[in-house]
Amino acid sequence: MMSTGTLKKLLVHTYMTLFTLPIIAMIIWYFLAATMNFTTGQFSMENFSFFGKPVEYAGVKLPLIWPIVLNTIVYSFLIVAIEVCISVPTAYAFARLDFRGKRATMKFLFLMRSFPGITLIIATFFILVQMNLVNTYLGVLLVAITGSLPGRVYIMKGFFDEVPWDIEWAAMVDGCTRFSAFKKVLVPYVLPGIGAIAVFSFLGAYGEWFLFKLLIFNDDMLTLAGYLSKLVTKENNIINYGLITAIGLFYTLPIVVFYIFTQKIFMKVNLGGAKQV
Repeated sequence: MMSTGTLKKLLVHTYMTLFTLPIIAMIIWYFLAATMNFTTGQFSMENFSFFGKPVEYAGVKLPLIWPIVLNTIVYSFLIVAIEVCISVPTAYAFARLDFRGKRATMKFLFLMRSFPGITLIIATFFILVQMNLVNTYLGVLLVAITGSLPGRVYIMKGFFDEVPWDIEWAAMVDGCTRFSAFKKVLVPYVLPGIGAIAVFSFLGAYGEWFLFKLLIFNDDMLTLAGYLSKLVTKENNIINYGLITAIGLFYTLPIVVFYIFTQKIFMKVNLGGAKQV
């Protein structure tokens, strides 16, 4: 007779296995579509030639992929650094300080989360045109950060709310300033939250393609997601399934590996700060 604990573990493992099967099937299909000619049944690595030369096919010309990879890495880590550096002290202020307009500001942040980004895109584009920030990384960074920052602040506020006031007061009684108590006492307690928003920020930035398609006109300034979108013709027909699945496989595998090693951080959000959001 199986114990209740063993049965629960079996059900969880079964559920997770079924949940991951479509992802595994997608990766296998990517590999087969990229390496097999289904008409002749021959194996070929021709679709992976983008590693060594620019992509040219059916009138589409794209630069060598390695500078695009560098763009993606730099952009993703810039987003992570900026969002963490802004959201952590902002969340601390909302969780620990009393100031005029606090409730109104929090309501405004919540309101910003309620609007889908697509509804504001025309106004956003017009503002960027007036500021001469179209076709610049700064313009993309500003729009991306503005859209995601309210959510990051709410997540971090939940983690700060979980830290007892007594710990911070004890640190200040022992001689710490408020900033020292924040840096030496509170930050170690909320490291899971910082890790969580860093992971969310990285995944969001790594997969960003819409802003690059809308605001960036030079192909050598694209990220990997935008690079993939360029392989679709104006009629929205994929021009080369083998090539796009090969690049898609190259694009997808790092993020799958990254998720495997960071899944515990996602669990921290559910167990900790998210219940305060």
